[in-house]
Amino acid sequence: MTCPRTEDLSAYADQALPARRQAALRQHLLGCPACRQQLDALQALRQQLRALPSPTLGFDLAAQLQDRLPRRPPKPRRVGWSLPNWLPAGVATGAALVSGLWLGGLLLGTGAAIPTTAVTTGTAMARVFDPVPPGGLCAAAEICRLPRNLP
Repeated sequence: MTCPRTEDLSAYADQALPARRQAALRQHLLGCPACRQQLDALQALRQQLRALPSPTLGFDLAAQLQDRLPRRPPKPRRVGWSLPNWLPAGVATGAALVSGLWLGGLLLGTGAAIPTTAVTTGTAMARVFDPVPPGGLCAAAEICRLPRNLP
């Protein structure tokens, strides 16, 4: 096993590792003096930090900060719905519905072919407004059965 990272040794010292990982690390520590020395240093540092005195302020800092903050009345909460709040969503929904119906009508409508007089010699006639592109799948059974007036 390769030597663990310092974070893993620190978690081992705090007993914050899962049982399986802790057992594997304990097994590694039995055979690795460098990791044992690093673990001892981490435990000594932990003891020194716990021995430090806890400072006291001598006054209530939170109360002093609360006194400096301006007093604002809480905003009244509106319950329910109102027309100005829902108007943009309604307009957007209506526009999406209308454009969807319009585009659907264009796709399912009959395609208009280019007149044969406009086709030059040697080129195939292109159906510009065909609702199904060449090689595309049919959106409806009626479209698949459209007669193709190709020369």
